[in-house]
Amino acid sequence: MTGTEEEFQDFVAKNRDLIEKIMVLQKEGVIEVASAGRDAAHEAAHVVDDAKVRAEEFAKATYSMFMDPEVQKHFMAMGMELFMGLSAMMQKAPVPDFVREAAGSTERNWKDSACKANDQCGRAKVQKVEINREDAGDGPSEIKVTDYTKSE
Repeated sequence: MTGTEEEFQDFVAKNRDLIEKIMVLQKEGVIEVASAGRDAAHEAAHVVDDAKVRAEEFAKATYSMFMDPEVQKHFMAMGMELFMGLSAMMQKAPVPDFVREAAGSTERNWKDSACKANDQCGRAKVQKVEINREDAGDGPSEIKVTDYTKSE
């Protein structure tokens, strides 16, 4: 439906109050939407800040949990048990003898190293050095190194 310029001006003149009310309502609607958008943005910023604080607290708590000496002790024991299980499995595996010997040697060395690093290890070995100069005569002194456990 098309009309002339006169018909359009006549329509606007007759409906001026209605058109102004529509324009006011649209302006108020735009203001409300902008205000709601601004409020939502501020709320989202607070939510993000809160989430960041909670994430940092969670990360610190998680780090602290894993670094706790009691937890570390259990993880070390778990790792040692896993290593021992793998070593035992290698002893039963259908592999050449030199592989079994290497696994056994690695296990012994590993156990010894673990005990040397742990003061509470019952198998921790201490070396005792004895030097015998009396029977040496003109030659070098006899040096005897013995390993014994702390319980001896």
